[in-house]
Amino acid sequence: MQKINKGLARRRSLKYKNWEEKLVMDGKEHPADYNYYKTDIVMDLYQCQNGVCAYTEMYICVPELFAPSNWVKGKHKIEKPEDVKKTDHFGELEHWDPSLKKTHYWLWSNLFMIHASINGLKSNKAIVDYLKPDMPDYDSAKYFDYDEKTHLFRPNTEIEDEKVRDEIQRMIDHVLFMNHGVVRRQRIEYINGLKFKKQHGQPISVDRFFTAVGVCFQD
Repeated sequence: MQKINKGLARRRSLKYKNWEEKLVMDGKEHPADYNYYKTDIVMDLYQCQNGVCAYTEMYICVPELFAPSNWVKGKHKIEKPEDVKKTDHFGELEHWDPSLKKTHYWLWSNLFMIHASINGLKSNKAIVDYLKPDMPDYDSAKYFDYDEKTHLFRPNTEIEDEKVRDEIQRMIDHVLFMNHGVVRRQRIEYINGLKFKKQHGQPISVDRFFTAVGVCFQD
């Protein structure tokens, strides 16, 4: 699960940002049914996440949707709708802390984009706080190991606390679904494709499964 930079320097949805900050300043609750900025939020999250699911790193959005050219004065706008549709992605908004939905539905720090099927499987299961991928001190290598032979994620074996290792394993298998059969198969095929290109001297461009690829090609 890659580290995600959602800082101000990366954000493009400036009108939504100003709207959200004003709600905070005024002490107002977020209107959950107010969808005016939803597309802005979704596309801004995609560009922060490089178009992949925040948990599985599966590719879930075409880059044309969140391209810089689609932002006009801090608002998302597709100039050539015939080239790409707003539905050309497989993601759904994920609220990291579901309890914040009632009062802070559009809170930027609580939102990620994840694969719709993964979202359905996860439901409202809680994720341990230390695995939140946009935290400044988050480091995937601190919590996860990747086995290049089996192509499975597992808890970092250097973690001494057995309860923490068991907790991370439960997150991997039953909450984040990082080793889900479909995810794993796609990861294997993608990495093998990159290895084939490398063996034949072809250029490699990585656009998904960043954490696993980083382990397999760390030399």
